[in-house]
Amino acid sequence: MGMDLEGKRLKDKVALITGAGGTNSIGRSVAIRFAREGAKVGVLDIDGPSATWVADEVIALGGEAIPLTCDITDLGQCKAAATKVADAWNGKIDILVNNAAAFRGVMSKQSWQPFNEWKVEEWDYMLDVNLRGMWFCAQAVFPYMKPQGYGKIINLTSSTFFEGVGGFIHYVSSKGGIIGFTRALGRELGEHGIRVNALAPGFTLTEANIEQTTNARLWWDVTRDRQSLKERNLQADDIAGTAFYLASADSDWVTCQTILVDGGLSMH
Repeated sequence: MGMDLEGKRLKDKVALITGAGGTNSIGRSVAIRFAREGAKVGVLDIDGPSATWVADEVIALGGEAIPLTCDITDLGQCKAAATKVADAWNGKIDILVNNAAAFRGVMSKQSWQPFNEWKVEEWDYMLDVNLRGMWFCAQAVFPYMKPQGYGKIINLTSSTFFEGVGGFIHYVSSKGGIIGFTRALGRELGEHGIRVNALAPGFTLTEANIEQTTNARLWWDVTRDRQSLKERNLQADDIAGTAFYLASADSDWVTCQTILVDGGLSMH
């Protein structure tokens, strides 16, 4: 079924979504939801074929998308990706979804370790991708949002920050940093009409999370039992609706905030 764009809330908006590749990812779900709502979508991922797959999926559904291969730890690549998106659609970028993230140690490939066993290089890599990458992407889109006097930046953090989950301290620390980044950036960019908010998912049954979880079914069951809503685990599509709210005009008076989407597991 194609996309009827009449009456869609993001019609004529241009969105850049990082970490949007994959067959089952939050970024993919957000890209498809935004396209269904009328947005033109830049599908960015470090894995080029993965980005192309999702962009092609959007196009097959009747939407508009372009794939972008980019390592968000490289400011030059981020700026080049933003330029491609703006050049494709009349010099516009209205929405940035900072979703790309690292989940495990780049050297050890471990997901869980005591805080004093992680290597310095693994700590640095995690913060480079999860925090510095957002800073770079925000810098890349700012020149397009500022002249418009309007924009939406949505930063993906994690409920692990609110829970203080042990075993991957570099990941939790990076996600806590994103909340500080969101507040400070939103305070700075308010005068330009740019709204900056954070979205904090709980444990989501994405391809990346399933791959990294040992005793996966047990972990899913434990997480579901701790949620207030217990009928199932969180899915990638569950995040897309809140991302759409933050991208739409419905949230125009919301900035510097963090919204948890975890079935009531955490509260703040």
